[in-house]
Amino acid sequence: MRILVTGAGGFLGRHVARRLLTDGFEVTGFDLVTGSMPDISWVEGDLRDHDAVATAAHGHQLICHLGAIGDVYMAAEHPALAAQVNVVGCANVALAAEAVGAKVVYASTWEVYGKARYEPMDENHPCAPDHPYSITKLAGERILLAADLLRRVPVISLRLGTAYGPGLRPNSVFRVFIDKARRGEPITIQGSGLQGRQFTHASDLAGAFSSACKSDLHGDAFNVVAPEQITIKQLAEAVVARYPTEISFGDPRPGDAPPAMVSAEKAGRLLGWEPLVSFEEGVAGLMDDLEGGG
Repeated sequence: MRILVTGAGGFLGRHVARRLLTDGFEVTGFDLVTGSMPDISWVEGDLRDHDAVATAAHGHQLICHLGAIGDVYMAAEHPALAAQVNVVGCANVALAAEAVGAKVVYASTWEVYGKARYEPMDENHPCAPDHPYSITKLAGERILLAADLLRRVPVISLRLGTAYGPGLRPNSVFRVFIDKARRGEPITIQGSGLQGRQFTHASDLAGAFSSACKSDLHGDAFNVVAPEQITIKQLAEAVVARYPTEISFGDPRPGDAPPAMVSAEKAGRLLGWEPLVSFEEGVAGLMDDLEGGG
């Protein structure tokens, strides 16, 4: 079976593409710039270009749609670009999937829920995002699920936990803390440090995509998050345990999604997904990778 992975050149896209290859799928990557992963063919293109997406989709039975403006800072600074890529891009993927009879597995985010009204938040929790990133990701999700309902395009949306692992962007909190600590510079936590996230390793998220590709389910959304909430202070402490340096505190960062516990029970029950990488193991592996030049 052939799978088109949009955003395959990005951090999570690379992990998903590799996992799909390992699981026996034939993979094509679609991105603004072609990558160089072995055994993956590449198509260079822009999600905003309907014809480029439609051409890339030919001959594929599945589309794993990870391409997006995934950087929350960029989305805040350029909301129009985020809307074009994250919303129009999803519409183009839906039309391309309809034309070739492909199923779509979409990379959504837990941040679509906004402020928690109850915890743990399950898939029935109301969605009320208030940031250009999460707003556009939810809009893309709804366009794709509407295509499932109205155009018979099978769609599964995965509402992903905050991803980390080898290949993470330099401006992520993991990389900022690790890179500074390795240089002997102090780590600055923005806010109290008690804000938490269910950090989910990229290899576990890739496993969820593989499970969704193999599933006959469609027309539904699934939370895919690790079970443990880790505070930013705990993350900083894990880093300085290896690279001793000072930890200081600064002003809170505006626009941060409020912390909340999210339930992945449904993904475990219906997709057979479970996270395998503990936070301690994942952070240690990321630091090992960076020490090795990754």
